[in-house]
Amino acid sequence: MKQYKRPFLIAITGGIASGKSIVSRWFEEKGYKVIYADIISHFLLEKEEIKQKIREKFGNEVFNINKVNRKKLGKIVFNSPEKLAFLNTLLHPQVRIKIQRIIDEEDSKILIIEIPLLFESRLEKCFDLILNVFSEEAIQVKRLITRNDISEQEALKKIRNQMPGVEKYNKADINIINNTSKGYLFKQLYEIEEKFIKLKFRDIQRLTNH
Repeated sequence: MKQYKRPFLIAITGGIASGKSIVSRWFEEKGYKVIYADIISHFLLEKEEIKQKIREKFGNEVFNINKVNRKKLGKIVFNSPEKLAFLNTLLHPQVRIKIQRIIDEEDSKILIIEIPLLFESRLEKCFDLILNVFSEEAIQVKRLITRNDISEQEALKKIRNQMPGVEKYNKADINIINNTSKGYLFKQLYEIEEKFIKLKFRDIQRLTNH
């Protein structure tokens, strides 16, 4: 059997308002180490060289003094594919570098990484197991309206800006259905955790060459 000098890498992904954070926190509470790509992105927005490039592209209106206002920036890129592509090109390579460094230095047997845009970023070959949190579109809409205080039209636009949920469902190794109660959600997670003793490493790609 081939020996791997790295953790078993599990990715958690899913559409917006599908319940990824609830799933990730559940694993954290069980003692697993969980890395959040979004938190790394937020940290990068504090770096001076990143802020300078954002200021050059978007102007001072997306800043509160010298801090990026993520809500204002999000509104702008949400309505501009070109500006969204710019921001993704600026941040995503740096996020991948950071995550790969964590992987290279990690001595846990299992490392879980929450990456909302895993399939959109074509990173599925970088993990041993992909867990996709799936919710029906109507439920995502209700959650977004409540959580973000936005209209149904805005919620639908946010959802449909991402890869369709059915497509993510078909690409994942395991789908976690989050349409009903937390009790049913947690039941699925317990069943998944029980299978961890049978996990098999894959020959996966690195997230970056750095």
